[in-house]
Amino acid sequence: MVWKAWIAAVGVVAALGGGPVWAAQEEAPQRLDEVVVSATGTAKTILDAPGAVEVITARDIQDLNALTVAEALEAAVGLVVSRESGRVQVPSIRGARSKHTLVLLDGRRLAFGFNDMVDLRQIPTVMVERIEIVRGPASALYGSDALGGVVNIITKAAPREWTGAVQGQFGVNRDDEAKEYVGSGLVGGPMDRFRFLLSGELRHKDGWDKSGSLPDDGFKEKPGFLAGRFAFDLTDYQTLSAGLEYMDNTYTGDQFYEQQARERKADEERWGYYVQYDAQLRDADQLMLRVNRSEFRNELGFAPFAASGERNTKQFTTQAEARYSALVLSDHLVTVGAEYRRDELDDTQMQLRTDKDVDNVSVLLQDEFHLLDPLYVVLGVRYDHHSAFGDQWSPRGSLVYTLTDGLRLKGSVGQGFRAPSLTELYVTSFRRRGQEVFQANPDLKAEKSTSYELGVEGEHGPFWGGLTGFYTEVDDLIETVFLRTEGAGSDRRSMFEYRNIAEADIKGLEAEAGVRLPLGFSLDGNLTWQDVDNKTGGEDIGGMPKYKGFVKLGYELPEWRLRANLRMSYVGRMTYADGDSYSYPLFGTYLAKGFGENFEIFAGVDNIFDKRIERDDVVQIEPTTFYVGVSAKF
Repeated sequence: MVWKAWIAAVGVVAALGGGPVWAAQEEAPQRLDEVVVSATGTAKTILDAPGAVEVITARDIQDLNALTVAEALEAAVGLVVSRESGRVQVPSIRGARSKHTLVLLDGRRLAFGFNDMVDLRQIPTVMVERIEIVRGPASALYGSDALGGVVNIITKAAPREWTGAVQGQFGVNRDDEAKEYVGSGLVGGPMDRFRFLLSGELRHKDGWDKSGSLPDDGFKEKPGFLAGRFAFDLTDYQTLSAGLEYMDNTYTGDQFYEQQARERKADEERWGYYVQYDAQLRDADQLMLRVNRSEFRNELGFAPFAASGERNTKQFTTQAEARYSALVLSDHLVTVGAEYRRDELDDTQMQLRTDKDVDNVSVLLQDEFHLLDPLYVVLGVRYDHHSAFGDQWSPRGSLVYTLTDGLRLKGSVGQGFRAPSLTELYVTSFRRRGQEVFQANPDLKAEKSTSYELGVEGEHGPFWGGLTGFYTEVDDLIETVFLRTEGAGSDRRSMFEYRNIAEADIKGLEAEAGVRLPLGFSLDGNLTWQDVDNKTGGEDIGGMPKYKGFVKLGYELPEWRLRANLRMSYVGRMTYADGDSYSYPLFGTYLAKGFGENFEIFAGVDNIFDKRIERDDVVQIEPTTFYVGVSAKF
């Protein structure tokens, strides 16, 4: 095939270019100097940050050829990107349910999407600087939905020097399906005290069907993305910034619905706007004021028309925040904050419309200090008042104890919660062509968790590693309960209701390690074991795998501007509600070769051995896929 010859040619060119100079790597595998802000709300290196924190860098994203945030999280420790409601891709941390992970964009909340979830496929990586992952409850800092952890997507800021980049890419699977075309770019720079960054991406991906039966295994997608970042330096220590994002996508594919083959179409839009003021008042004193608005719109329908399959949903989040961090008594870094948030939902399904909103007001207090010279302590608490279910206190305590220069203990105890969603509180929804009715319950309480973790991490020469154990108790989980059956014949309906009836214990171990090898090689990876005990014996909590791992053999010759990797992702003992269980590895490879300072070509293969998992006539993993692309920067 032409595309196979094309990709092979790119590989040969990449391998032959440059000069034969063996060189050491520019970057150590541990990257302990990465700065994170999501663990405490204040900037820290990973080495100093309390709790279990991980950073997915722009380089990591590039080496995975991850086009969306969903793909970028493939290698994350203790995090599984699962499919919910068919094809929505959402993160789950440490075995918790997908709704227990809070997804933020630059620390800002996103409006919920379809079925109260943020679909990570909707967020492209073209403007992502890094992704910070906090494992374990973080409600003491972020409030609701951070019951299992936080994924904070940090985008590129308006630069202080002119910069620009363009990239194009083509991919196709081994069956000559799922052809994908990608074009993206960004440009930005300073104009006196004003700085800006504009970015955009267009993609087109054909559908694919390996199973040969409806529904299609992969729907056709046409996502688009535009974003802007703007900053005005009022003084050397004060900045007024603003930003906007627009994302849209249309998914189309065939499926069998109401005894007929139909085309299912979903149109989705996301809008985001914010204005932010930052000031450095003294050396360590920081003030942040921000107003944020996030919107989501979704239209579902079938052709030929099917009334029960039509659904229009709009969700809005409006958020105002203030945070101030200051040194108190010379060695206490104290953060105080306040937030007001309104969530709105307008949902129409089967001619039944629901238009509701809820408000949330919160305050937080956090103190960071050295109790002893080697012992760093973080204590925090947050109070939330929710207009639907009332008050919630979320405390957290964390410590970092430095045993030696290259060895540390980290521990944390915290509580998290998830407020019942607007759908669970107020929306009566229909499934299976209206034969199943899920009634809302305005008396729902918040889901709560208490979590404990203790870990040790360190580095010596080219080696680094860490081991963390965790235990989480989750109470008042919201599940659907069967009530009764109404009607008869074609009008027969099964009635369900949301209730706080479930509880679970989750325990596990997370291991990470890496080594910088001679001749430009590196090896790093991670393995997570997690055990979920649903104490009420009902629906499995999250349906997560018992084991999840990732290993990457990397190779780099900076003088040749040559990079390559061979990687394996492993999912072990993924058990579904019907008892089926799967374990499987997936292999992928990536090769990139630079020419000069500003031009690069790359190619790769995903699912090298064409691993296939099929459930309910849907192939869950894309067949072997090849891609090739070019990028340039200035």
